Amino acid sequence: MLRLFVRFTSPVDGRQEELLDWLIQDDADGVRAQGRTNRAGLAAVVADDAPWATDPARVVAFVPTADVVALRCEVPGRTAAQLRRAARYAVEPFVTEDIDTMHVACGALARHEPVRCLVTPLAAMRAWLDVLGEAGIAPGCMTPEAMALPSDANAIAVLYDGDDALVRAGDQLASIDAANLAAALTSLRTDLDDADGVMLRQVNGSLSAVDLRAAGFAIDEVEEVGSHGSVLADLASVFDARLAIDLLQGEFTVKRRAGRAWARWRPAAVLAGAWLVLGLLVAAAQGFWANHRADGYRAEAVALYRDIYGVDRAPGNPATRMRVRLGQAPETRLGFHRLLGHLGVALSDLSGKYELRSVSYNERSGFGADVLVADYDVLDELKAALGKRGVDLEIVSAEQHEDRARASIRIADHWIGPGWAGNRRG
Repeated sequence: MLRLFVRFTSPVDGRQEELLDWLIQDDADGVRAQGRTNRAGLAAVVADDAPWATDPARVVAFVPTADVVALRCEVPGRTAAQLRRAARYAVEPFVTEDIDTMHVACGALARHEPVRCLVTPLAAMRAWLDVLGEAGIAPGCMTPEAMALPSDANAIAVLYDGDDALVRAGDQLASIDAANLAAALTSLRTDLDDADGVMLRQVNGSLSAVDLRAAGFAIDEVEEVGSHGSVLADLASVFDARLAIDLLQGEFTVKRRAGRAWARWRPAAVLAGAWLVLGLLVAAAQGFWANHRADGYRAEAVALYRDIYGVDRAPGNPATRMRVRLGQAPETRLGFHRLLGHLGVALSDLSGKYELRSVSYNERSGFGADVLVADYDVLDELKAALGKRGVDLEIVSAEQHEDRARASIRIADHWIGPGWAGNRRG
């Protein structure tokens, strides 16, 4: 696959005089083309040599290391979202600018582990992306150039770029002028001091033997690697996006294109979606037609009911009303008011005094009552009287109360068939 690498080699300002290195790399064959241009020239390169670069997944942008601060700090939080939000405030003591003007990007997030962060001005991020946007491209990865260098726990990588050098030592990134490189290497070696020694890998140049000895490196601790022809080619040859911290986070996150697998299935998904929409439309049409026919049948039933019984009032449900008139009402149970009415009529037929102390009713336990009657024989009379009205009586409890009998009863209607429900109830 072809990929486009772009490196900012000068500051971005409003005069549009910044210079950029560009390189087209084939993952299989290496460098295809490269050069240096300005923002107008980059648009021409994209149009002529890299029209596929409109896909963010195929564009990598390297920004100046000097404009980015690399930090490793402790961040409180239990979830990745909490760690990411807290990282902004954890790096605040290490930057001199107002944190609200800075962009913070994080590496891998894990609880109780230090977090690697990159900090750069928001204005710089927007300026870099504006330059690339004018050329018609949006990078899928943007990182400081020194981040592309190999990162081993006990090694320092140096890439010489004229009078400057890009340096990476573990999580530390720097752009150092050649005159101060030896002193910087001495400090970095101390920080990385390892029992097995610290290796120095130099690309596209080398310190003198005197400077190497002054920095504390023996001859067998120095490795010199040949250049691929340019600084950008050297960076592209070793760059691994999986090991880099991408600056394109938060508000700068890039919406990537669908992968190749999704691209293969997209036509089938579109077709399936079209069939689903068609099915929903057919179902909706059938529902409307069914409602229309139901309305027609109801109108016919109402007309038939009025014609048979000679009434003008439209019944709520003509089919149910007609079954009731024909003595074919469906099985139902009596409600509170009708059960209370049956109990009242039955009590009025009793001999002797009675007193209805309380009643209760709910759907689960049914109708209950607390009554005082002359004696226990009256309870049997009450049960018989209710039975004649199609209502069952259950004596839940009974006790002697002074000179009368007190009983807790529960009543419910018989579960009777539709053939004679209308004759026995009401």
